[in-house]
Amino acid sequence: MPDPILRISGVDVRYGRTLALSDIDIDLFEGEAVGLLGTNGAGKTTLLNALSGFLRPAAGELRLFGASINRCPPHVIVRRGLLHLSQERDLFGDLTVHDNLRLGSLARAAKSFDRNLERVCHYFPRLKERLRQRASTMSGGEQQMLAIGRALMAEPRVLLFDEPSAGLSPLFVQEIGAMMQALRKEGEITIILVEQNMLLAAQVIDRYYMLRAGRIVARGPASELEKDHEELAREYYL
Repeated sequence: MPDPILRISGVDVRYGRTLALSDIDIDLFEGEAVGLLGTNGAGKTTLLNALSGFLRPAAGELRLFGASINRCPPHVIVRRGLLHLSQERDLFGDLTVHDNLRLGSLARAAKSFDRNLERVCHYFPRLKERLRQRASTMSGGEQQMLAIGRALMAEPRVLLFDEPSAGLSPLFVQEIGAMMQALRKEGEITIILVEQNMLLAAQVIDRYYMLRAGRIVARGPASELEKDHEELAREYYL
């Protein structure tokens, strides 16, 4: 087996005295897509925040490309190739689509702007039509596409998606799902997908981890998510 590009070993995360994550072990290998599933409050976003440097583990080790990132600030982790797409999207609303995409390229791939812009517009033709439009005037689905596009402009090696389908219409969910499937098939970007929509997750990921109350309670191949969504929801979400 090749070495994992991201290793999470025995990780605990605390908010004050509250244990939010306990003894998390996950290995992520190059080019695969892994899902983190579970209800609100299960610890999924907490784990993403620890990986991207916004929280520090109370115990355990986080290693990216073989090097510890336990004490690295977020901007260093971004420059090493791990990007986090939060639920807030964090766009610059007064700037145009084009300018938001250019900002995305500055940390890692400024010289490849034109090539990466063409790639993003291939994934999301809507953005090509709106390059001069201010981000704040776009719909929620279009803003989500822009947030994903901006992340891709940095040529990430590992991309963390935090509930990309939340609040979106079925049409936008379908388009974003198709884009993530294309990324997985290309194999250049390793994906962690936090998602409550198990049907969407099953279409994108290779395997999953189910979290409950900060612990991993189940794991398996994506094919298991295609069996009976209602039964899985009752078992793990209720």
